[in-house]
Amino acid sequence: MLDQRFAASVHIMALLAAHDEGLQTSEFLAEGLRTNPTVVRRLLAKLVEAGLVKSFKGKSGGVKIAKLPKEITLKDIYKASTDKALINCREADVPKACKVSCSMKEIFEGVADGLEATSMAYLSKIKLSDILAKI
Repeated sequence: MLDQRFAASVHIMALLAAHDEGLQTSEFLAEGLRTNPTVVRRLLAKLVEAGLVKSFKGKSGGVKIAKLPKEITLKDIYKASTDKALINCREADVPKACKVSCSMKEIFEGVADGLEATSMAYLSKIKLSDILAKI
């Protein structure tokens, strides 16, 4: 199943940046994402923990963006919203007599590490303000 936390988190951050005049509710954000407010609250908790969003509790509470859009990269949002590697290496018992099978985990870890580094470098070049400029 495709993990949509990153895309949804970018959407949330764009909504917060575009509607920065006050506090926004998870219900408002969920309407924009066409999802359940509970899903939004789970993602917001991670964004708050990363310091990208500020949360205010209470009857008139809500959330707002914590930094300027030009200070937030897609890498920041990705790291906040996703708790797993971009590509996971297969964990399996392999036949010890097979050189290929015994080597693949280490080889693929190197490929995955390279892909992760390249992807993070790319995401670090894109700012939330760049996303807003395209809207």
